[in-house]
Amino acid sequence: MSVTDTSTATHQVALSFEDGVTRFITCRPDQTVADASYRQRINIPLDCRDGACGTCKALCESGEYDGGTYIDDALSDDEAAQGYALPCSMRPKSDLVLQIASTSEVAKTKAATYTGTVTGLDRLSTSTMELRLEVPNREELAFLPGQYVNIDVPGTDVKRSYSFSNAPHEPELSFLVKLSPGGAMSDYLTERAAVGDELTLTGPHGSFFLRETERPVLMLAGGTGLAPILSMLRKLRADRSDRIAHLIYGVSTDDDLVSLEELATLADALPGFTWDHCVSDQASSAQHKGHVTDLIAAEHLHEGDVALYLCGPPAMVESVRKGVADVGIEPTGFYYEKFALAAAGAAPTTASEAGAVPETGLAAVEELLFAADARGIAGQDIVPAADVSPVGDATPVDDAGAIRSVGGQVFLPADSATAVSDPVIVPAAVAPVAADGYQIGEEHPDINSSDAIFEAREALELGALELVIGRLSSGQLTGYRLLAESTLPYVDGERFVDAAAYTDTNAAFHDYLFALTGNEHLLKAYQALGVKGRMSEVLANATWCNPRCATDHVELVDAFEAGDRATAQRLIIEHASRSKETMRRAMGETASATRPRFVTPGRFADKVVVVTGAAQGIGAQVARRVSVEGGTVVVADRSELVQEIAGELAGGAGCLPVQCDLESYTGATELLERAIAEFGRVDVLVNNVGGAINFKPFTEFTDDEIRAEVERSLMTTLFACRAALPSMVERGHGVIVNVSSAATRGIHRIPYSAAKGGINAITQSLALEYAEHGIRVVATAPGGTDAPPRRISRGTPEARTEQEKKWFQAHIDQTLASSPMHRYGTLDEQAAAITFLASEEASYITGTVLPVAGGDPG
Repeated sequence: MSVTDTSTATHQVALSFEDGVTRFITCRPDQTVADASYRQRINIPLDCRDGACGTCKALCESGEYDGGTYIDDALSDDEAAQGYALPCSMRPKSDLVLQIASTSEVAKTKAATYTGTVTGLDRLSTSTMELRLEVPNREELAFLPGQYVNIDVPGTDVKRSYSFSNAPHEPELSFLVKLSPGGAMSDYLTERAAVGDELTLTGPHGSFFLRETERPVLMLAGGTGLAPILSMLRKLRADRSDRIAHLIYGVSTDDDLVSLEELATLADALPGFTWDHCVSDQASSAQHKGHVTDLIAAEHLHEGDVALYLCGPPAMVESVRKGVADVGIEPTGFYYEKFALAAAGAAPTTASEAGAVPETGLAAVEELLFAADARGIAGQDIVPAADVSPVGDATPVDDAGAIRSVGGQVFLPADSATAVSDPVIVPAAVAPVAADGYQIGEEHPDINSSDAIFEAREALELGALELVIGRLSSGQLTGYRLLAESTLPYVDGERFVDAAAYTDTNAAFHDYLFALTGNEHLLKAYQALGVKGRMSEVLANATWCNPRCATDHVELVDAFEAGDRATAQRLIIEHASRSKETMRRAMGETASATRPRFVTPGRFADKVVVVTGAAQGIGAQVARRVSVEGGTVVVADRSELVQEIAGELAGGAGCLPVQCDLESYTGATELLERAIAEFGRVDVLVNNVGGAINFKPFTEFTDDEIRAEVERSLMTTLFACRAALPSMVERGHGVIVNVSSAATRGIHRIPYSAAKGGINAITQSLALEYAEHGIRVVATAPGGTDAPPRRISRGTPEARTEQEKKWFQAHIDQTLASSPMHRYGTLDEQAAAITFLASEEASYITGTVLPVAGGDPG
């Protein structure tokens, strides 16, 4: 057995409503989600509160939970398998994201709105018009080059989305509009518009913007997708940048070509800028006929040290992605905007769907269709398809103190997190996908690596800085300072006082900056990076921290108070570097801590070894040792964490992760079938799945609890042995190592003890039955084992009463007392015994159960 962590925690639950609003609540592990929600004044649908009606049924998009008890009519087994749960019964084991089947009916706040006056209507070509506007409060409209606004079409109830083509510093706003017969904005501009008209616009929106770095840039624009690229280039010119940048501009016909003279002027002003263009119409007079991908040359990709910026339809974006991948290049950054156009005569389904960002001439009218992949990132669906109502009035993210509190303590008054411009709203999508089907995203070579994550956060924060510097109220600055100072107690010099608390307070500090921008796309792009989750994993047992990490926060607030943009930029960049250093150090310490202490080189060369329960603890350490000793490893577990172990062992002879439930025979057969299909055979099976769930006197166990212990710690091994033996018998060779327990003689876990006694019986009987087939069956019986806190709970209930705490402590005291060495073992000590028995060094040992418990015979 290994030590079980029973510490309490408070989890954050995101309630994602059908109208695109997400509300955050905190929930204790002993609370149902419904109870926590109502206590925090968020009234999700609810009728029975005891799992009887199904009214509150919700889809869990992310996280782990105890589903509780309910009747089949309220939630079927199929629905539960698909991830549905009942908030009135479920209790969180981690942070959760739930899709709630209703709309939100709470505090309504509208996005920032501006009134602009038309100052220019320039027909750049037969198919494209430039719309220019002035707004009286222009200084309040801060945006980043690449972002867009929603414009109300006069005389209609329709909105259209257009990217700025002007630079952020330029007083006059400009937009490129594709003119399409029957389009709402097209009809207005060609038939009714006049200089002096007033237009209403909201925004800015979007996380597609030029990141501040010296890295070379490759820009690709389709049709009027040129607009955000022009904004970026004009910003580079204003900054007198010498950054290397190349633009490839593609259109359908010669009539769609615009702004060629301006591009030539920009090339004269920017020493590092070059450009080219192409027309897909073969009858074109252009030098290059074809698509933008035809003009991408090796020198434009800089061997991967390049950031790609794309604005165009999904087909163009995916074509570029594939083309770059086909030549073996993985760009450092891949930033894109996608949009798709409907066929002529299509009617808009909702007002929010009218995000007719720059059209490319690929279809006849402006109305948007949702991109087929708009719910995914890099081909993986993040949010399931759903019919959603248009997002009208929205609700601030800052609900129940989610932004205003750290570790459950409220730091700021309820009105202190108001956005500088728009309120921050979080639509239901987890991926950076707009509610109007307009997809904005970014990709990096390895988003799970700490360096990539912090470089991406740095770029987003530099963008957020431009939106809020000099615009924060005294109350907002006070709140920002409180959050900065809240990180200080958890770092002392170069030492973490409490790494988990630092991670929590650090996340609140960084979240707040994005909350202040009022930009939902920036917020979603930041959240998609998973910075807090990655830090929680890497820093779980970290001791060293760059001493400036926490003080950077306070100095950054000082810079914001002083309106010192240059200092703030420098601090954001330096803080990212210090964060990367801290993470690298922690990962190095973790690698050192998990590296097997004892190694016999080559002992498992040419062996295929299946290890179950391999996501953590003893199983993970056995897998590491087999791998470092030359073995090919199949790591199996019900938890997705097994993927991380496989990634860790990727440099070895081979490693296959298999996520499966071994409490069923089907799960066991699937595991062995996959292993044999991948490697042709299984030489060794290590049955490590198991572990006590409950700790209390036997008379306190229920029938269900007894069955759960037996299914977890006996049936898993029985099923796996049954699945593995046929192929071993056929080959006339094989080894099975079962992991039993010294707890066959222990207190307060009798069903578990009985299950492990069964493991001993299986071991001895199978050894006798299959020796003639060349198969050895052996076991170890671990005693108490010191292991890191479990990342996946066994399901052990929290000890709520003093009596329950005493029962739990009694089993620990008995374990130590029964061992003459009076200590817990280590993972390396347990792995040493298991790998010895699995190896040829133990070729004359079978039917034996080896106690590894400091002298406790079990």
